[in-house]
Amino acid sequence: MPSIVGPQAAESLKNETLPAVGKDEGGAMSQLLDADGSPILRKTRAASVLDVAALDPVELGQQISQLSSSQWRWGVVEEVRIELLRRHLPSHCTFEFLVRTESGWHALIGKAYAEEAEGRDVHQATEVLWQAGFDRKAEVSVPRPIAYVPSLRLLLQEKVKGLVARDIFKYGDERLRAAAAERCAQWLARFHARAPHSGPVTSVETMLARSEGCWRLISREGGALAAAQAGRLLERLRAAASSLGSVALCRGHGDFRCEHVIFAGRRTVTFDWDLHDLADPARDVARFIFMLQRQALHRLGDIRALDRSSEAFREAYLAAGGLPVAAHLPFYKAALCLRGAKKDVRTGRLKCRTWAEAMLDEGLRILEQ
Repeated sequence: MPSIVGPQAAESLKNETLPAVGKDEGGAMSQLLDADGSPILRKTRAASVLDVAALDPVELGQQISQLSSSQWRWGVVEEVRIELLRRHLPSHCTFEFLVRTESGWHALIGKAYAEEAEGRDVHQATEVLWQAGFDRKAEVSVPRPIAYVPSLRLLLQEKVKGLVARDIFKYGDERLRAAAAERCAQWLARFHARAPHSGPVTSVETMLARSEGCWRLISREGGALAAAQAGRLLERLRAAASSLGSVALCRGHGDFRCEHVIFAGRRTVTFDWDLHDLADPARDVARFIFMLQRQALHRLGDIRALDRSSEAFREAYLAAGGLPVAAHLPFYKAALCLRGAKKDVRTGRLKCRTWAEAMLDEGLRILEQ
């Protein structure tokens, strides 16, 4: 059986040395450990099923060995290295797997889910998109879905090598940001137009219900100013929702943002499909613009700092044949501002409370235009 080792995989690969973390006499790990030596998947009251057993090292090695020989033609697996990329407790954790075979090193992305059905659903959703033409040969693409292992609640997919769009908006000049915004918009326009219609429906009523939950939390924890702002914003969202006309739903990503887009040569790849759905196309457009505003506020100190990029994105979406979104865009942008303010309030830090008030001001400004 291949040996399984834990964190700091990328650094170890450079140095061709094994990290001495949690390795037993048989070459496998009895636990998957984080960089500080603590278990990567530890039990919590919210999700006792998402624990170390979710990635049992023996079964993990066996499953990857089987896939290597039957699907990937990589040859015999000699070693598997694991690095925790991000915790999304209580629902899932994301890992990078480095697999050494007789043909060399190969990289995969894996997600271990607390709920078996959730991982299966995401795998099936990306398989449908891959088979519908969003594959490696297409300029508009998703990561290749490789396998879903029910016994481990583990989703495996291609690791796409390229430049994450987020870094261009963070470090690039106006020209580079505009180019990145255009590529993201072109991806979304083609996705909305061509993707098979499937998934749970996210309606205006769903957005309003979520907005009410955000208002309640801000009213309890956000202070008097934020509570008053949130109350006014919720009332205007209700009024705006009542005047929205009907719209044909399309396939939605659910969390379309620059952090989830990779530029890999001519290929533009969008990942993280946990929230895929059927929705108003204006929701995905609004989500991307809203997340640019949050990046501008949190990292650049000015909510308006990426407005040119947002406008380039909106114009490119329409120019690429995107669906009509102008009439519904203000509602979704303002609703997302309320949700963003809730997240800022929940952190409990003074600076985040200032951000929350800025997001609420922006939501009110949008609906007053």
